[in-house]
Amino acid sequence: MVKTIEVVSEVSKVAGVRPWAGIFVVEIQEDILADEFTFEALMRTLPLASQARILNKKSFHDKCSSLCSQLLQLFGCSIVTGLNFQELKFNKGSFGKPFLDNNRFLPFSMTIGEQYVAMFLVKCVSTDEYQDVGIDIASPCNYGGREELELFKEVFSEREFNGLLKASDPCTIFTYLWSLKESYTKFTGTGLNTDLSLIDFGAISFFPAEGASMCITLDEVPLIFHSQWFNNEIITICMPKSISDKINTNRPKLYNISLSTLIDYFIENDGL
Repeated sequence: MVKTIEVVSEVSKVAGVRPWAGIFVVEIQEDILADEFTFEALMRTLPLASQARILNKKSFHDKCSSLCSQLLQLFGCSIVTGLNFQELKFNKGSFGKPFLDNNRFLPFSMTIGEQYVAMFLVKCVSTDEYQDVGIDIASPCNYGGREELELFKEVFSEREFNGLLKASDPCTIFTYLWSLKESYTKFTGTGLNTDLSLIDFGAISFFPAEGASMCITLDEVPLIFHSQWFNNEIITICMPKSISDKINTNRPKLYNISLSTLIDYFIENDGL
């Protein structure tokens, strides 16, 4: 289920629920960010190091994507913790995955797609030990056709690759598998340091229009994956089954937040 958020107060009400898990999605609207005043004002809400990383991106689209992702990270953590975004302090794991220093028991994960940026957060997990989560957006435009599948053979397990070859819609299955694998690497925080072929989701030849969930144990950790279409991209989240049991769902609600709502939030909180 997708809920469209049009005003900041609606998000505050949602995130006030305990326990809670949700996916925030924001469209990368280059037309809005093409306004120099808006772009520069939003940039000033970020630390100088983050601004430099964004400005070093080659294309304007990549600059906009990175800016939207950084803003969504501040927005999501602020809404869920109740802290002003200027009070938030972030750090990074050994492979560069960000975490919130203010609250180590608020796991979140970020991802950037072709058209959207997304964030998966979980509130009120056990404070006995830190548990992480992962999210990925995958686009069918990354599929180059059956003739290019052989180039990706080393990315998939034997069972996955055979299922992909037999699929009636290989583009969708390729996108689905890619999102599953990437969400797991976002969960572990290892990214490109992971041998993706060792993450085996089995022979998959069909992806339902309404999405799909699976429970699978990887590296001795029982995990829940949920995948769904959001417009033309597949969003997949990954979380330990123990978290899923605590929040009593394996399918967190997805909240579609307009970029203008995001901008309004920073205006209301004296960021602009």
